[in-house]
Amino acid sequence: MELRVTGRVLPDLRIVPRDQVHLHEEADPLRVERLAARLRRDGMLRNPPVAAPLPDEGYVVLDGANRTSALAHLGLSAIPLQIVEYDDPALQLEVWRHLIVQPMSLPQALEQAGVPMKAASREAAAHALRERQIACYIMTDSQTHIVPLSPQHRLAETLSRVVAVYKGAARIYRVPTEDFDALVRAYGEVSAVVVFPRLAKQDILAIAGSSAKLPTGITRHLIPGRALRVNVPLEILATDEEVSGKQRRLQELVRQRLLEGNVRYYPEGAFLFDE
Repeated sequence: MELRVTGRVLPDLRIVPRDQVHLHEEADPLRVERLAARLRRDGMLRNPPVAAPLPDEGYVVLDGANRTSALAHLGLSAIPLQIVEYDDPALQLEVWRHLIVQPMSLPQALEQAGVPMKAASREAAAHALRERQIACYIMTDSQTHIVPLSPQHRLAETLSRVVAVYKGAARIYRVPTEDFDALVRAYGEVSAVVVFPRLAKQDILAIAGSSAKLPTGITRHLIPGRALRVNVPLEILATDEEVSGKQRRLQELVRQRLLEGNVRYYPEGAFLFDE
């Protein structure tokens, strides 16, 4: 029987062995280190990563690569996840664009790093990206450059080469549009905008099973019914008992929260101004 709160089925929360959890994007080592320190200090995981079952076995993390990696960094052999069905049409996959506002000649930096590029009009670049003929394109106020797909590298590898050039060297903002003029009006001076291809869910499943991962901060999963502030005690994950025993303890935790009236569902979208 499904448990419901205000008409909604409760999120599917599971504790699974760490080796069954796979990433589709790279984790950020600095953020992982900070998260691991905070987890150790707080003794709990506030928001579980969100994952979907893989076709064969295991799970792909849709949101929470850094949290997953931080838990692994602490040596925990089990990971708490919110499991969602990837074929749910309400679960949408979007792609961020990277906005760089610090003075930086990104085309020049890419050229110096040996990343192949060629000039193109914005219209031609956008068309080639929609047709998946290129890996990405870069816009500045005066030029547009395309990065071809390399027969020697998979898409994820090529995008990692591009992002590695400016990651850590410039301030990156994740933005939902490639409208250059609108971004200038919103952010002021814009050095460059990197536009990535729209990915399909099947792409994410394929990348999860490969060695090459997407750079962090590209994919954006819109997940209905997110489980937040679950506050899973790390002591549940650190015990020597089987995963089934840890799962029972998690279920008991959820049951206690229900009995205390602490589970709420908020259907409204929201803007956070202190994130």
